[in-house]
Amino acid sequence: MSSVPSGMGGFFPGLLGDLLKMLHTDGPFPFELALQLAQSVTAGSGEERNVEPLDRIRVEELTRLAELQVADVTGMTTTVGGRPLSIVATTRPDWARRSLEGWRGLLEQVGTGLLPEADTGETLNEDDDADEEMAAFFAKWATAVAPAMIAMQFGSLVGHLATRTLGQYELPLPLGGSEIAVVPANELAFAEDWSLAPEDVTLFLRVRDVATHAVLCRPHVARRLEQLLVEHARGFHPDPSALEEKMNDAALGGSADVDGLMRLFGDPSALGELVDTPELRRTRAQLRALGASIAGYVEWVADTVAARATGSADALREAMRRRRVTPTDEERSADALFGLLTGQQAVDLGQRFVRGVLERGGEADLAKLWVVEANIPTPAELDAPGLWIERVNLPPLDAPAT
Repeated sequence: MSSVPSGMGGFFPGLLGDLLKMLHTDGPFPFELALQLAQSVTAGSGEERNVEPLDRIRVEELTRLAELQVADVTGMTTTVGGRPLSIVATTRPDWARRSLEGWRGLLEQVGTGLLPEADTGETLNEDDDADEEMAAFFAKWATAVAPAMIAMQFGSLVGHLATRTLGQYELPLPLGGSEIAVVPANELAFAEDWSLAPEDVTLFLRVRDVATHAVLCRPHVARRLEQLLVEHARGFHPDPSALEEKMNDAALGGSADVDGLMRLFGDPSALGELVDTPELRRTRAQLRALGASIAGYVEWVADTVAARATGSADALREAMRRRRVTPTDEERSADALFGLLTGQQAVDLGQRFVRGVLERGGEADLAKLWVVEANIPTPAELDAPGLWIERVNLPPLDAPAT
C-alpha cells in the first residue's frame, strides 16, 4: 500500500496506519470484530439484567400455544432437520451474539458480495494532481480494510437491532437452525408503552416468529433469499470520494481518532453506493416481491391468531403499524444492505397480495404459496394476485390429457 499522500490535510499519517493495522484481514467477514461492536452497542443501552424466571416461563408457555395456532392456520411445520423449534428468552447482548452466530454463514456470503474489486496495484504518475492522488489513496485504503468495514456494518446493525427487537425475525434472514432468541425486556417495554397486556403481546410476537420461521426454514425459500441477498450486495460499488469526505468531516468535527473513525463505518454509505443497473433493478424487485410475500403472509397468520386468542387484535395491529412507519436509522441501514425486506411498505404490499389471494381463491390457494420455489410470486404477480393464482393452478406441461 502506498504511503499517505502529502495533501491529506487535517489527517496525520499515523492514524490511518493504526487503523489499517487494526482492521486489515484476509477474510470476507471478521466475525469477532462484528461481535465486539455489537456487544459494545448493546452495552450502551443500559444495565442488563438476567431474564426473570416468570418472564421466561411466560415466553415458553405462549410459544407452545403459538406453535399450535400457527400449525392450525398454516399447516406448516417448524421442524428443521428433525429438530423441533426452540425459543430462548435472553438479554440484548446475548440476542446480538446468537443472531450473529445464526446468520454468520449468510453474512459471510453477503460480505463477499460487498467486497470491492481487487486493487490493480497501479501507481500514480508524477504529474497527477493532489485530488487524484488522494482519491487513489482512499480507494486502495478502503479496499485493504473492506472486510473489517463490512463486519462493522453488520455488528453495528445487529447491536442496534438488539436494543429494540421484538423477536428474532424483524430482520427476516434465515438462521439455518432450530433455535431462535427473543428479548422479554423489549417486549415488556413495548406492552407498557402501548398499554397492552404482556400476555397478548408475547403471544402475538411468538406467532410472528413461529410463522416466519416456518417459511424461512423451507430450504427453497432460504436458498432463494440468500441468492438474492448476495446478488444485491454485488450492486454496491466503492465510492472513495464519499469515504474521504466522511473522514475529513470527522477530523474537522474533532473525532479524528481510531474509535471515532470506526464509528463512521456503521453507515452503509461508507461501503460505497448502489449503482443503478438493469441487473440491480431486477434483483431489488425480486427481493421486494419475496420480502413482501413473507411479511404479508406472516401478518395474516398473526392477525388470524390474535383475533382468535386475544382481546386486543386491533390494538396490537395498530401498535405494530405505528412502530414500522417510524423506522430507526439502523432499520434504514438494513434496507440499504439487504434490500426492502422490512418496513410498513413491505407489509402493506404483502397484505394486499394475501387479501387478493383469499378473495379470489381462499385459503386453499394461499396454502400453495410456500410449497415449491416456482410458487414464489413474481414482482408483477405481487400486484396482480389473480395472475399468480392462475399460474400456480395450471396443470404441469407433462400432465396426461383427460
